[in-house]
Amino acid sequence: MNNELIKVENDNLIINEEYVKKYRQFLELKSYIDLADKEIKQSAKDYMEATGKTNIQAGGLIFEYRKGTTRTSLDSKKLKEELPDIYEEYSKTSEVASSVVIKVVE
Repeated sequence: MNNELIKVENDNLIINEEYVKKYRQFLELKSYIDLADKEIKQSAKDYMEATGKTNIQAGGLIFEYRKGTTRTSLDSKKLKEELPDIYEEYSKTSEVASSVVIKVVE
């Protein structure tokens, strides 16, 4: 592995400390942005529901209101329990790509 951020030494994974520091800062900023986004969307939603508006353009942003809806889904657990043959007949198996999850240790 030829990478400045991550390298292997004596069968141990070594992470560049500057990367770890920047990654922690990124997670903090992402958390702040996610919270701000949620608050802005909730405020816009409250306003749009109160006024009946479905589109608002403000400050270079366009807000579109989408009404709630219902969704029908299949209770696969119940189907598997009650009709296992039908469950097997209509089940499909798909490949899922490998991935890496990064968690911050406090």
